[in-house]
Amino acid sequence: MARTPLYKTAETEMIRRIRSGDWAVGLRLPNEFVLAEEFGVSQGTMRRALMSLEGMGYLDRKPGRGTLVADQDSVAAPPAPAACLRDITGEVPAFEVFRARALTRGADPAEADLFGTNRLSVLERTLRRDGARAGLDSVIMPEAILPALDEDAAVPLEDLLADSGLTSAAIEDQLSATVTSMSDSVALSCDRYTALLVLTRTARDRMGRPLARQTMRLIADGLTYGR
Repeated sequence: MARTPLYKTAETEMIRRIRSGDWAVGLRLPNEFVLAEEFGVSQGTMRRALMSLEGMGYLDRKPGRGTLVADQDSVAAPPAPAACLRDITGEVPAFEVFRARALTRGADPAEADLFGTNRLSVLERTLRRDGARAGLDSVIMPEAILPALDEDAAVPLEDLLADSGLTSAAIEDQLSATVTSMSDSVALSCDRYTALLVLTRTARDRMGRPLARQTMRLIADGLTYGR
């Protein structure tokens, strides 16, 4: 089962308190250390949750004033469910890491043009689903942003970034299809020319600059992409 990041658990509970009125508009929240102790998480994890809620408009954080519960009239309505991968039951498939390798390397011309740098942090993984090898995953990002990627990082790109203390303003998805090469077939323990669904995800910051790109090449059997 896919794990829920700790900052998301804290974020969900804080949103519940705000929406229920337990935390009224204008309430000044305790500092990060006190909140972290209350929610049973680290101070860094609590900081990520607070930054996320600020970005959604639930909190107003200003130097000298602390963290206040914002006027809910300013909070935008929840967006429509994003398009995503789904299995034959309509559920979002859960992937786990089978093998992983983290490294740094030089960027190829297309990567250098995308990120504006010649050095990348890279995470290459073989993924499993329901106990069977299900896909090959590659995450790249500028080494200057994150010198090393964690081999145990979450598979969803937004969670991987959040666990690294980074927040994306938007994630763009591109979908294509291919078949396995000989090396792919060996890595995935599948037949040659097995159909693959290729999902390329690019995370960008608020200025539109790319933070990271994830390319997932997944065995297509039973997978769809949509809302």
